[in-house]
Amino acid sequence: MIRSLAQVGVTCKDFDRSLNFYSGLLGLPILAVEEIPRDQINDLYGLEPDSVKVRLALLRTGNGAFVELFEFKPLGGDHQAVVWERPGITHFSFNVKNLPAVKKRLEDAGVTFVTQVHTSLGTDFVFLRDPDGNRVELLDMKALYWPGQLLGGLLARMNMKKKYAGMVGRWSGRT
Repeated sequence: MIRSLAQVGVTCKDFDRSLNFYSGLLGLPILAVEEIPRDQINDLYGLEPDSVKVRLALLRTGNGAFVELFEFKPLGGDHQAVVWERPGITHFSFNVKNLPAVKKRLEDAGVTFVTQVHTSLGTDFVFLRDPDGNRVELLDMKALYWPGQLLGGLLARMNMKKKYAGMVGRWSGRT
C-alpha cells in the first residue's frame, strides 16, 4: 500500500535555472547533484548513451518527500518542444506557512503567478509557474495542517470502507 508521496520528477530545459528556482528561491535543500554516467543511461532511462547527457538534482521537501530535477540534454541537437496538453501531471503542490508572505517574496523575485489566492475548505492556495512553465501550487492549510497530517490517512481509509466502498474495483490491466 502507498504510505505517502515519495517524489516528483521534473524535466527541465535549463538545469541551473531550475535548480536555482527550486533551491535558491523556494528553499528546497539540495541532497545531491550529479551527471549520470554514460554507461548507466541506457539501463536507467532506455536512451542511447551517445545521444544524451543526463543531469539530476535531488531536493528534499519538508515532509520527507523529494523533487527530482532532470535535464536530458541531446548531444548535437536542441530540446524537443514540450507538449503541454498531453495526459500527465497537471501540477504538484508544496505546503507552505503564511502564504501571503511567501507569495510576496516570490513576486518580488519575479515569479509569475497564474491565479490569485483562493480559499477552499479552510485552506489558501495559489498557482505559479516554474522556469519551464510547469504548474506549481502553494498550499497553506493553516489550522488544518496538523489534523490533516495526523488524521488524513485514517479518514481516507474510513471513507474507502464506507463512503466510497465499491467505487474503485480491482485493476485489470486493461486500458
